[in-house]
Amino acid sequence: MKTLLEQRIALRLINACLRENVRNIMSQGRVEASEGRMFLVFQHLPEACRIEVKESFSMQTYRAINPQWEVLHHGQWVEQQGARQWIRFLAQGLPDEAKTLYQNYELEVQAAIDQTMQCDQAYTAQQHKLGFNSVPRNWAERMLHADQMASFQDHPFYPTARAKFGMHTSELKAYSPEFNPTFELAWFAVPASEFERTGTEPAWWPTMAQVGLPQSLANSHALLPVHPMMRATIARETPESIEAPGTYLPVKPTLSVRTVAVLNHPASHIKLPMPIATLGQKNIRYIKPSTLKDGDWFARALASIEQTNEGIRGLYRHVDESFTGCYKSLNTAGFLLRQYPRELPDETLATVATLCSPMPSGQPYLLEYLDQHAQNLQSWWADYCSLMIGVHLRLWIQHGIALESNQQNSVLSLRPRLAPTLVMKDNDAARLWPQRFEAACASQGHCVNDLLDARILVNDEAPLAHMFITITLQLNLLAVLDGLAQSGVLNRQKALLDLCNAIKTTLHSLRQEGFDTDLAEELLLYARMHPVKYLLQSASLLSKQECGASDVNKFYGMTGPNPLRDLP
Repeated sequence: MKTLLEQRIALRLINACLRENVRNIMSQGRVEASEGRMFLVFQHLPEACRIEVKESFSMQTYRAINPQWEVLHHGQWVEQQGARQWIRFLAQGLPDEAKTLYQNYELEVQAAIDQTMQCDQAYTAQQHKLGFNSVPRNWAERMLHADQMASFQDHPFYPTARAKFGMHTSELKAYSPEFNPTFELAWFAVPASEFERTGTEPAWWPTMAQVGLPQSLANSHALLPVHPMMRATIARETPESIEAPGTYLPVKPTLSVRTVAVLNHPASHIKLPMPIATLGQKNIRYIKPSTLKDGDWFARALASIEQTNEGIRGLYRHVDESFTGCYKSLNTAGFLLRQYPRELPDETLATVATLCSPMPSGQPYLLEYLDQHAQNLQSWWADYCSLMIGVHLRLWIQHGIALESNQQNSVLSLRPRLAPTLVMKDNDAARLWPQRFEAACASQGHCVNDLLDARILVNDEAPLAHMFITITLQLNLLAVLDGLAQSGVLNRQKALLDLCNAIKTTLHSLRQEGFDTDLAEELLLYARMHPVKYLLQSASLLSKQECGASDVNKFYGMTGPNPLRDLP
């Protein structure tokens, strides 16, 4: 099992390096034919190398087909294999500082192998109760089930996404969604004079007495919820704080791991800092204080847009993220309470990351859900394309907003025999073009100067286009399309045409309403290449100086073929 898993991760890793042109292996390599096979050959590293490839029409021009590569020794090609060995091969000839980053990434590769194996074993042990009909589930349980299924599915592009770097085996089992654990939060009383809180706490929020502290502390202190893995950090960084003698409030982890669902209040989730890194060792899962206010700003702005934009109305709801807290502006000592909208009849909330997740039946989650309700997949796909394009293209063209609503943050409201809608959350890292936003929203009372993170504001629509293409198009649409097509349940060509038609229909409507769609039309339908997010490089293999991006999640290369360009 471990050998097969290592091969799978090695192939994902090699393809990520081809996609992101790591060490210039694509730009300085050449494709050669040999005995009916195609090889990418490059000779600029200390050892000449060749990789068997096939042509690709999305995300990268060529794709490796085997988890092996060959190096030239004494005039003969010698096969090599292994994910960690591949990283060592690429690190040859680098300066010591750069080589250290590759060596650190080796540890992440090993963590991905080890933790994926443990989580796959957890899947096998639980599969008798993971099916749709295995146990009855209410609304909250269906959402947690969808998140658990998504946790077993790998990220479409980042090769070692299953690594929760910084978690030991016991912590993985105690706090990760794959294992479906229940645990309680730690609580610290912190001096209220340096505790910044926004919004109104819910009626069920604990008192000092409930967490085991003297109630009189409420006169001078505020309660800070803390993930159990952060207890030592909070005690060390805030020696003036007072830890409650016991834990309180049963919770379960969601897909993001650091956000937990409150068991006795199922519409409430709490986002907490955690001392782990996911999607690269620079992506430490703390909470930057500015994101708390910026996320609430976008929640309110997006809710206003949904109410006033006829083209969007009814297509999404936004969670309430107004109640937050942060002590001393520390990125380790904050929280956000996420209150989901009132549940709809027969509703299942599932992230986009859930859709292709394998069920015990062998079918993708989406197909099993649709089969349960006698819905047609091809029709649902067309509705899904219309939803995602209709919402996000209008936000870009009409309002100057591009959301970083990746597969984990894009929540779908699924209801029997109805088209899907969205439930939006966690929009604290968007991009906004003030000129366009203010022209569309001047009367709605949302001042862009209130945004704290200067990186949010952009000077033209190119950054909006980059985010729309890399997040909405590539992650939420094309990756889902490819996943369903590879499962054999969706016709790829027909699905691409549905996607293209959704783009053309929305662009036509916007053009008829007087909006400038020229750049969007050119980039989406006619450009030869699309931007690709270089997350492996920016989050793991490059230093901040080499990368140069102000945000590791927004470092791009213009190297992805546009699969919509040559459609009939």
